[in-house]
Amino acid sequence: MGKTKLNAVTAELVKIDPDKHPLFVKLWNESGMTRVNQENFETFRQTSGLVMLCLVDDPVMFKETFDMVVIGPELVRMFDDTLSGAGFSDPREGRAIASSLGIHRLPAVAIFRFGELMGAVEGLKTWAEYEKEFVKILMSPVMPKKTISIASA
Repeated sequence: MGKTKLNAVTAELVKIDPDKHPLFVKLWNESGMTRVNQENFETFRQTSGLVMLCLVDDPVMFKETFDMVVIGPELVRMFDDTLSGAGFSDPREGRAIASSLGIHRLPAVAIFRFGELMGAVEGLKTWAEYEKEFVKILMSPVMPKKTISIASA
């Protein structure tokens, strides 16, 4: 995971393994959310339709990660079956994925439509703030990518 300010002994004592921690195990096995890492990120984001991705960091250093483990599946339910995909980043890779998207504050929830990032809600929010931010993201126009056609003469 990310850098730590803990000495080696303390870091080993407080290490949290997302593969074994009960909250993560339940998230991966029961929530229906895809575990997203750098290997499957592009495929995940290219899912047709509307896609949501929760991005988190090292749960030892950032306790908000555990909040998002609980909040993430509830946010999926907020969309009332309109999502084509819902994902949750592997905490070991969430920071790198977020950085590639220009997202700096974690936890964050990113919304994609047909592979294009529509926007993200950064940091933990109240339920009302999530609703307001999602409406703002979903109502804003997504600018089409500019393309240049080159034809042979």
